[in-house]
Amino acid sequence: MELDRIKELLASSEPDDIREGAYMAMQSGQRETVPLLVKLIEFSNPGVQEAVEAALRRIGGRVVLFSVLPLLRSEDPAVRNIAMDLLREVGKTDVVALTELLKDDDPDIRIFGADILGASGSVLALDPLCHALLRDPETNVRYQAAVSLGELGFVEAAESLGKALHDEEWVQFAVIESLTKIGDESSVAALLKAMDKSSDLVASSIVDALGKLGYIKAVPQLMKALPDASLPLANKIVCAIVNIMGPRSLSLLGANEYTRLEKFLFKALEDEDVEIQDAAIRGLASSKGDAEFEAIFDLLASLNRERDHERMVKIAKILMDMGYHPALAKNIACHHDATEELRPHLAIDIMSHIDDPAILPLLKTSFAGCGRDLQRAIIAAAAVKAGPEDKDFFTQVLDKHNDGTVIKSALYYFSRLGDAGLIVEKVLPLLDHAYDDVKESALEAAIAVHDAGINDRFREMSKDSDEVRRMMAYYALGKYSLTENLPYVENGLKDSSAEVRRVSAAAFKGACGCNMSALSLLEPLLRDESVDVRLEVIDVLGECAEPESMDLLIKASQDSDPWVRARCAENLGKKQTDAVAPCLAELLKDDQTLVVIKTIEAFVSLGGQTAFRHLLALVNHPEPEVQNVAEAALEQIRSQMGGNN
Repeated sequence: MELDRIKELLASSEPDDIREGAYMAMQSGQRETVPLLVKLIEFSNPGVQEAVEAALRRIGGRVVLFSVLPLLRSEDPAVRNIAMDLLREVGKTDVVALTELLKDDDPDIRIFGADILGASGSVLALDPLCHALLRDPETNVRYQAAVSLGELGFVEAAESLGKALHDEEWVQFAVIESLTKIGDESSVAALLKAMDKSSDLVASSIVDALGKLGYIKAVPQLMKALPDASLPLANKIVCAIVNIMGPRSLSLLGANEYTRLEKFLFKALEDEDVEIQDAAIRGLASSKGDAEFEAIFDLLASLNRERDHERMVKIAKILMDMGYHPALAKNIACHHDATEELRPHLAIDIMSHIDDPAILPLLKTSFAGCGRDLQRAIIAAAAVKAGPEDKDFFTQVLDKHNDGTVIKSALYYFSRLGDAGLIVEKVLPLLDHAYDDVKESALEAAIAVHDAGINDRFREMSKDSDEVRRMMAYYALGKYSLTENLPYVENGLKDSSAEVRRVSAAAFKGACGCNMSALSLLEPLLRDESVDVRLEVIDVLGECAEPESMDLLIKASQDSDPWVRARCAENLGKKQTDAVAPCLAELLKDDQTLVVIKTIEAFVSLGGQTAFRHLLALVNHPEPEVQNVAEAALEQIRSQMGGNN
């Protein structure tokens, strides 16, 4: 009964009926429907063709193969393409029958047959395809046979493919590609044998293939071919040799052979092909010679900083690995030439990543004669490399230079040096510099040197009439030791300046040991007139391990400012305890969307059934934004709890 219904639907003129019949045929696997389905491939409706094709694929077998074969002669390209796709899939059921296509009088049918056999995966297709490759009178058939042999990938095809390397160029390119896919040593032998007898164009493809295959046995013949090769081909050969051997192994060629290769490596560096250039760079870099370094640097300097940024980074890394070379000094010296603006910057950047005793003296002697931008680069590199013996140089920089960026690099050096005397003499005065970023660098440099005398200076500074100086002092005292400086920092909490109070509160963050004594000092600031001060205290409480910090956060969650309430919610979530759930539940009722969203996020941090239960009610919240955030949060909590079950 079902078969009759399928046939009835397939015989309909309505596309929907036909698609339904094709679906039923696919599900039931009724082979009796194959003739009807094949006939419908020629139906003009694409949806019908798609459904019919799917049904025939599912049914499969020899019945589909022999029913579809005649469609290869259709005048409709779409029908032929569908037939080809089907035969590539079902052709495995009778490969011998498909090989008969290679004997057809119509060259198009022979091309189709060769194509389909390439997808068969069967060794039975090997001999017929090899025969077609070497004997078929039609070039396109031979071409397709070569392609299909590559798709099959059988090593046994290498011999016939090697013989076909004397065919027309169109076929030769397909043969080379197929030998590369087969990838056997016999493929290398066939390619090497044909290289000397091929045109430059084909030889170039052969060389590319040899480079991809990576067999070391190809290197001697490639080296031998270099002197007589045209420049484009020689560059290809150089690229292949480097790819096969790898740059680290080029020295194994021996001094004479490497010297001969190196001459061609320099020429390949000028090739327009980026792949060849990069191979030449790797090859030249292996020698670590001065001339090689300079040639690679010249190429680097010729590139476009925006377009070639990633490539420039890779080439610069290669030069760094080569170590220090005189070309770097030469390129710093070219800073007077406005057309060579990039070179000195590249040289300095490379030197900053090389550990060599010659570099720091060069940077120091070059500094004075350069412009501002180059001085910035030089001093930044020197500050990392310099030692105690270089303090005079950096002292002079601080004395003579007004550029903030230069001064900051010098300050970084002093922070590394750790000389308390120099900090007092040269760094502390810069706390009054006109530029805020210089002040910050001077402050960090002073903090980096843990010295009792400097600590006393900051204690004294905390009494200064200038608000900014007091702020810096309390910041430094907290960094030095909150425990030792607590009486001073406590004064900062009562300062007339809100910003000073905020910075003083921040001193209690992190590893400050936020104990009960500290909490008693911070608690009054939860009522500070400045929102910024209150926010800072709340962040300190969020990091505090004392249980009482949670009580203070709960109390602060009643603050009149929505930003404070939102920050309270965030920090309550950090406590990772259900004890904060009642407070968070109240915050979910807040009239400010920001507070509600931050509270939802806090519940996600808590996770578990309690959080899930509280958030579930928000899926019907009047604010769409809250609904969306709540739904995402519920999904996240479900995932944390182990999935959707």
